[in-house]
Amino acid sequence: MANTHKILLNTARISGLFVTIFFLSFFIGEGLPDIIAGRAKSFLYFLPYTLPAFTGFIIALFRPVTGGWVMIGGGFVLMSYFLLRNDPAMSMVYGLPALLVGICFLASKRKELI
Repeated sequence: MANTHKILLNTARISGLFVTIFFLSFFIGEGLPDIIAGRAKSFLYFLPYTLPAFTGFIIALFRPVTGGWVMIGGGFVLMSYFLLRNDPAMSMVYGLPALLVGICFLASKRKELI
């Protein structure tokens, strides 16, 4: 049983790293040139909604349960942002990765700790 927890924890860490690298490369590649050119008003409004998910991943590296809950909350925040803008597809693209990785972090610990 302990082996299953390690597999889930490593899966969450690797998946979270991939998601974080993907979104950071997107922000740097797409957002940074727009910010420099002064055309990034909507991007700057969106950026604070991503912080809980990224912060949750950093926390989860050291405290998986706490970070997992923060990532789940961040995923719901991202989903809510796009749902309020009537864009359910983008809601899933941005929110689901944080939700799934957060759930993996929670599942990696024994039930007594959750």
